[in-house]
Amino acid sequence: MRNLILTIAAIALVSMPFKTFAQSPTDNLFEKYGAKDGFTTVHVTKELFSLFAEVAEESTDPETKELQQVINGLEYIRVLMYDSKDITEGAQGDPAVLAEFKRQLNEVQLKNFTELMTVKEGGETVKFMIRKDGKIIIELLLLINQEDEAGFISITGNIDLKSIAKLSKSMNIKGMENLQQLEQPKE
Repeated sequence: MRNLILTIAAIALVSMPFKTFAQSPTDNLFEKYGAKDGFTTVHVTKELFSLFAEVAEESTDPETKELQQVINGLEYIRVLMYDSKDITEGAQGDPAVLAEFKRQLNEVQLKNFTELMTVKEGGETVKFMIRKDGKIIIELLLLINQEDEAGFISITGNIDLKSIAKLSKSMNIKGMENLQQLEQPKE
């Protein structure tokens, strides 16, 4: 009986779509640059989201309840940014590092992503990309490119774009303000 259960579990696992387990194309960049000087990195895990959800359960505020639903569906948020003009502790960013990072960011394979929109404003370009599994959005990727700054924000899980835009207002993470543009109607 135990062998039958293990066999059924193995068949179910093998027959699941591989894209469900696919890594984000930005994972390698996050691992490569995440610990290097000059890079700002943020990694918010599902465990932290679950703590927020526990606090939200006690609230009667409808916005907090909506935020709880968004948080319950998220796996993680990753932010990786490099600013060549960021001066911290007397050290200035390196334009050569920025150029190499931008080159590698441009080479990220986005074949499973669909572009939602691109916003260009004053030398800044932000691309909003999504990756879907069926009709469910499983990753929202923002690629940010400025003259002296570049990076990305990757949000994975079961994603509702309107709710994510509201979530961005409550988080104070550099670059997240770009998500608020999802709420604005296209002209």
